[in-house]
Amino acid sequence: MPADEEEWTDAAISALPAWTLVQAYHGVARRFWAVFSDANLGPTQFGVLACLAANPHLGQGELARRTLVSPQAIGELMVSLEERGLVERTANPGRGRSRLVRLTDAGRLALRRITPAIHQINAPESLGLSASEAAELNRLLHLVRRSVARD
Repeated sequence: MPADEEEWTDAAISALPAWTLVQAYHGVARRFWAVFSDANLGPTQFGVLACLAANPHLGQGELARRTLVSPQAIGELMVSLEERGLVERTANPGRGRSRLVRLTDAGRLALRRITPAIHQINAPESLGLSASEAAELNRLLHLVRRSVARD
């Protein structure tokens, strides 16, 4: 057996934190997709609605940064959300100026409808954690997110 194959044991694979994160993501993502499909939303659409609920006067560029999508993708996403009546955008303010986005009443209602399920998915017991473990996991994930965002 080649030497590089010897290091790949179940224990070695289980000790890879980024790989464990990817594996955990898949299970959690399935839960989110179930909630989002019932509401006819995608995860990024939810992220936009939640960001706008928390910060009512964001521009498209800032929404792209906060939801981790490209500026081109946020434009397409805004069109789909606007066509559904979930957001409104200000008139194009001109070159180099941010186009502000506002959550509509329909957008608030859509967000309100899925909020209980979002809280359930994030509940410590739903994740198999205690409240303190969930808080620590969230703190650590924010550290990882900031670190990989620099790449």
